Amino acid sequence: MQPSPDTIAEFRVLTNTFDAEYGRNSGSVVNVVTKSGTNNLHGNVFEFFRNTKLNANPYCFTGVDGVPCDKPQFNQNQFGGTFGGPIKKDETFFFVSYEGRRIRQGIPSSLVFVPTAAERPSATQPYSDFSAETPFPGILGSAFPLQQRPGCAQAISNQSGVTLADGVPYSTDQNGPGIFTDVANNRENIIPLACLDATAVDLLQYVPLPANGGGKLVTTPVQPVRADQFTIKLDHRINNRQNLSFYYYFNDDHQVSPFAVFQAAGANVPGFGSIVNERFQQWNISHTWTISNSTVNEFRFNFNREAQGTFQHPVFTTTVQSSCPPAPTWLTDVTGPVPCFSDGTPENTLGIHPNLGPQHEGLPFIQVSGGFTIGNNGEGELPQVGNSLQWSDTITKVVGRHSLKFGGDIRRQQFDQTLYFDVNGEFFVDGTSTNTTAGDTTFSDYLLGLPGSYGQGSAQVEHVRSTGLYLFAQDSWKIKPNLTLNYGLRWELNTPITDASKHVQTFRPGEVSQVYPCQDTANTDCSSMTPVGLVVPGDPGVPNALTQTYYKAFAPRIGIAWSPGTSGKTSIRAGWGMFYNPIEQLVLEQFSAEPPFGGSTFPFNTLFNQPFLDQSGEFSYPNPFGLDSLSGVNGILNPKRGQPVDWGMFRPNTLFGQFQPNMRSQYSAQYNLTIERQLGNDMKLQVSYVGSQGHRLLATHDINYGNPQTCLDIIDILGDGSCGPYFADSTFFIPAGSVTGPNGLQLPYGPNGPTLIPANTTLANDITLVGLRRYSSPQCDPMTGTGCPGDGIPVFSSIFAQDTIANSAYNSLQGFLEKRFAHGLQFTAAYTWSKSIDQASSFEGILNPIDPKRSRSLSAFDARHRVVLSYYWELPVPKYAGAKGQVLNGWALSGITTFQTGFPIRITTLDDQELMYSFDFELPGEPDLVAPFRTMKPQSNGNYFFDPSLFSEDNTFGRIGNSPRTICCGPHISQTDFAILKTFAISEHKRIDFRAELFNIFNHTQFFNPDGNFSDGPQFGQVNQVRDPRLMQFALKFFF
Repeated sequence: MQPSPDTIAEFRVLTNTFDAEYGRNSGSVVNVVTKSGTNNLHGNVFEFFRNTKLNANPYCFTGVDGVPCDKPQFNQNQFGGTFGGPIKKDETFFFVSYEGRRIRQGIPSSLVFVPTAAERPSATQPYSDFSAETPFPGILGSAFPLQQRPGCAQAISNQSGVTLADGVPYSTDQNGPGIFTDVANNRENIIPLACLDATAVDLLQYVPLPANGGGKLVTTPVQPVRADQFTIKLDHRINNRQNLSFYYYFNDDHQVSPFAVFQAAGANVPGFGSIVNERFQQWNISHTWTISNSTVNEFRFNFNREAQGTFQHPVFTTTVQSSCPPAPTWLTDVTGPVPCFSDGTPENTLGIHPNLGPQHEGLPFIQVSGGFTIGNNGEGELPQVGNSLQWSDTITKVVGRHSLKFGGDIRRQQFDQTLYFDVNGEFFVDGTSTNTTAGDTTFSDYLLGLPGSYGQGSAQVEHVRSTGLYLFAQDSWKIKPNLTLNYGLRWELNTPITDASKHVQTFRPGEVSQVYPCQDTANTDCSSMTPVGLVVPGDPGVPNALTQTYYKAFAPRIGIAWSPGTSGKTSIRAGWGMFYNPIEQLVLEQFSAEPPFGGSTFPFNTLFNQPFLDQSGEFSYPNPFGLDSLSGVNGILNPKRGQPVDWGMFRPNTLFGQFQPNMRSQYSAQYNLTIERQLGNDMKLQVSYVGSQGHRLLATHDINYGNPQTCLDIIDILGDGSCGPYFADSTFFIPAGSVTGPNGLQLPYGPNGPTLIPANTTLANDITLVGLRRYSSPQCDPMTGTGCPGDGIPVFSSIFAQDTIANSAYNSLQGFLEKRFAHGLQFTAAYTWSKSIDQASSFEGILNPIDPKRSRSLSAFDARHRVVLSYYWELPVPKYAGAKGQVLNGWALSGITTFQTGFPIRITTLDDQELMYSFDFELPGEPDLVAPFRTMKPQSNGNYFFDPSLFSEDNTFGRIGNSPRTICCGPHISQTDFAILKTFAISEHKRIDFRAELFNIFNHTQFFNPDGNFSDGPQFGQVNQVRDPRLMQFALKFFF
């Protein structure tokens, strides 16, 4: 909610250790007082104007092909006005406003790496030419039946002389000739069209080819925005002691974004945007009653309503099976008909079928690591209606030197939405497949149809509810004329958020759901496939909110203000307080739609077109989507409580956002010490030490990560290649007679929990492990094989718990110099030197599963140094009359200059050398930092902001690299905004204000943070996006 600035009479920002009157959140409090009508009619009309021709050219990335240096379109009209006055003199007043925005703005994509013309097969080139890359060192394993693709074996034989045979692993192009060696032309990395995945090739039609056929692309599609806002405020004086006020706010936005972004980024090429229709409304009623000269009561009622019609809506909207473009004849002549995520059967058990209809389906989300991303954003659409209601009452009582204030408020939140998370599926082509070319880029893996993993979710209807009760009492005690003590106590009850439909779940080890018992079917054996630990509201000991209600959130506050001496020019203030943060509804909203109310399937080593089929083609993963026994309306799973569920179809279960049973309220302890000195009549200097310690902060951690030691022990027993990265959900059979290695054999589960078989032990029995996680197969006895899923698919994969276990620390030195307006000049200068450290900078940050302390690093938002200068100067021109005065009088200059050090860079890797196979919104692994970190100038270093050779990936399994989670620092900010102002006086009550505003007047190039994912290959360390160049705006206002 952002009221038009012309409707605001005053605002106040409270940032640290504020009174007990305020709470619920530990961040800043913004109090806004809107304008009211008076006994005189008054108002204004305005127009703010921007146009492409007024702006500077954008920064051109080095080596980018195409036309990214063309000036992006940016046309904006912001217009409206205000009007206020009396309805009945001295009693009733009105004030109304309107603001409209019409914008057409080119939105530059990030710098995107795409396949070159040579790397794309075509009518004149029946192969993909990756000869510009290092010869492929990868292996296509015996389990990947490349020879089953029509014509592939013959094409490889003709090209390299290698004959494909069943059950034999093949080198791609190392120590040649490999299967992709073109012997006749002495070239490596030539992949025949017949060997490529036809669907992957067909989808390249959605990936633009740069103008000269190179490999870098920036696009700037236009984003239109239409927004309308109006407000109305009514004030009524009931009598000399009572006043009543009513305020209504309405804002309607329509935006067509070329790149759909919600919590996660969407496609980085045009064609998969979103249409956002949002409407925000607020009703406020306040009643102020002066009971006596020393007592005032203030009552407020607030109702907020927000609605989103459609969050995600791609240009290509159709069913998944119709989302591929028509295949060209040169492709079908070689590969035959091109399938589109279907196995060709009516059941489509190996393909993708959300069963939601074309209005919600579309192309799956396909992420090619270090390159392009196409398809519908996995976050999905989010049609939502939210209502927030608040009742509050406060009483202020002055008793002698004490100003007492106490009161409370009740808040009720209701959010109804349908979550379409990952409904179309999501492919991760990241080089983590056991079959990979291991090329310089992942484009060859993409064209061969070798994703590392696949994920799919399902839609779910949610009815999120929460209630809060807040009480406070405070006193401002004026002990002496120059000494004041403020103290108070606040109590907060934030009931845990719930889903009224009870379509949520959590994980409690050892417990079995009685609400949804397991059903034996032809594919499900409940003796091995029951998801022991997965429970829902209504199961014994599981409340509707999944966690406890915390009643001990007491927040004391204390502050003191002292002005030493009698001059009143110096003041010393200090304060301390506790502040609580509730868990917002967004957390629950994002993590519903889990089994049995939805699917969260993440198979590994799948085929591109048939993601529920393993790359070997020998076994398939269960496909729970569209199960008739669970389907409700439009493909949304809606099992009936008390009836059995075919649990085997959801394996391997990947669970997100599992609320732990004893979560407590997040809180921070804030403190400050401020010394202020008046310098002259219109200037003051303020120096402050400000800090905050966060405790019990919400964070994500995997309670079912892969056991690295078990994987290492299996390698000791069975040899290299038997286990490795991304093997945590695989099946292992160790025959009797095998001898354990020097560390023995760690069994991650069993009837008695984790067990260690000593070193150098000759196994008397076969060992069966279906997954290497603590809860992979809860009923499995590895020593006998009893209770182990017979199809080799574990019951659980990662289980990401949400718990209040993280901490943070912020400390700063702040200086502030202010010259109040006098003699036509005012200015401020602010400097902050600070440091913020945490284990996770949001609830989506995943902690190191084994040692959460290793996640402690600089906060993602840490800004070590920040300087902000602002000023307003009325030019000292002599006052003239007449026409000369209209030209020369009323000129002023204003501006804001900001200097800030960069934000930390998140360093991560996808390689899973730590053997945990655990990734959520973030990854737990980091590479090694092998030399002191240093930055470079992107303009003269091929877009590199830091030297990627400073990092390496140790091939030693079972360890996390030594790089910190975040590293300081990314590109700095240096921006000056400047304005020229002119006032034309028409009469005593009428005037016209003109403004010419230049944002980033010096046109400084300011980069966003570089790519910090080590697995992105040559893109690691490069900046790929830049902030706005110089923009210009004209404004005209008429006041009356």
